[in-house]
Amino acid sequence: MSENDVRPDWAQDIRTKRVRRAWTQNELARQLELAAGPKTLPCRSSIIREVRFHEAGTHQPGTLYAELYRRVWARNPEPTAEAQAEPSGDHLALAWTVGRLNHRVDRRTVLHLAATATAGAALDPAQRLMRAITGDHRPDDPTIAHVEDRTRGFHRLEEHIPGKSLYPALVTHLNEISALLESRLADDRRHRLAVVAGESAILAAWFAWEQGDERMTASYTQLANVAAKHAEDGSIAACMAGYRSYMVGANRVRSTQLIRSGLDRLGDGDPATRAWLLARLAEETALLGDHRTALSSIREAVDVYAGADFNTRPWTCFLDPGRFASMALTVYSRLRRQDDSITAMEEIALHLGPTTEIKKLCVVKAEMALAQYRLGDVTEAVTCARSALDATTAMGFPLGWERLGNVAAELKPSRTQAAREFRTEYAATRPPGKQSSPL
Repeated sequence: MSENDVRPDWAQDIRTKRVRRAWTQNELARQLELAAGPKTLPCRSSIIREVRFHEAGTHQPGTLYAELYRRVWARNPEPTAEAQAEPSGDHLALAWTVGRLNHRVDRRTVLHLAATATAGAALDPAQRLMRAITGDHRPDDPTIAHVEDRTRGFHRLEEHIPGKSLYPALVTHLNEISALLESRLADDRRHRLAVVAGESAILAAWFAWEQGDERMTASYTQLANVAAKHAEDGSIAACMAGYRSYMVGANRVRSTQLIRSGLDRLGDGDPATRAWLLARLAEETALLGDHRTALSSIREAVDVYAGADFNTRPWTCFLDPGRFASMALTVYSRLRRQDDSITAMEEIALHLGPTTEIKKLCVVKAEMALAQYRLGDVTEAVTCARSALDATTAMGFPLGWERLGNVAAELKPSRTQAAREFRTEYAATRPPGKQSSPL
């Protein structure tokens, strides 16, 4: 099967059923062992290899494995829609509920909140917001607080729910902010709404970019910068510059320019955003071969992060210690600093678990795969790469596909069977075309 072939339906079916049960290939192999009963299967590693062949479409299951798969699926029904699908329902109410918590929520909590965060749960603030928008009265402090909470919530939910699903609700949220701004407001309330408009526009630009909508990406980027200017909030403009540094793709020079621009707008304030941008600068300058700047930037980022609160602004809520350590790993791996890379991976391991946000796994696991391969452990590299592939497929995350592309390219010289199998699986799974870079 060549890298340009399409995965057969039977292969896709096996992979889909495994992913929906949130199983690794090792767990599926264990379930196959249990299903075999008195029959003797080969060792676990051999079963895992068979599963990889089946999912990649290179080997179709024979009579024995076909029967074992049937038993496994029958004994382990797929989770209910509520348990395994992305949270559905009223994303506006869910965002408000999550935003009010103002701390990290895992996927189980999000699913639980999605089941309870109905319009009724947010009835009083929602009614107040509706009256303000329709002109029945001016927005009061609880109304604006409701919008602020909802803005924080959207930034947290995007770690769990694909952007394409959240995007329509976020646009509605922005339209409501616009309606509120059109009413007669005291200066302090207008300032608060201008801030949430900027914070929301940043995320809308990101979602539009994920969808490949160049026009709306540019429009929301402009809105974020205008809001930053009117609110006199340099952090909003700095964050927008940081997001744009991802959007330009492989144009590392332009990416670095955007990051430096963001740091200039930020100044010495907002330590969490500053730590993120410094780490981004280190990532990009490492690829440009400017090792001195990359090393000094990541070291400065570590120092700044130590005194930062990543919950201060909505967009830095993703930057928990595990994700920050993954940025350090990216830099050290690109600089081929083995001891530092190992230390960073040990730090990441302390923060990864069953409740880790899916979107985080897209990038973190891909970077761990690259680091493991450069350290000479192909088996562990492929294991990490497959975890990243599962997460990226679930989230449809462009940055995840970009990092996986780097992994596949790095594995190309490897003659190991595991590396060849992963590259075949990646080629059969990735979406056609590449993400545009409108900015």
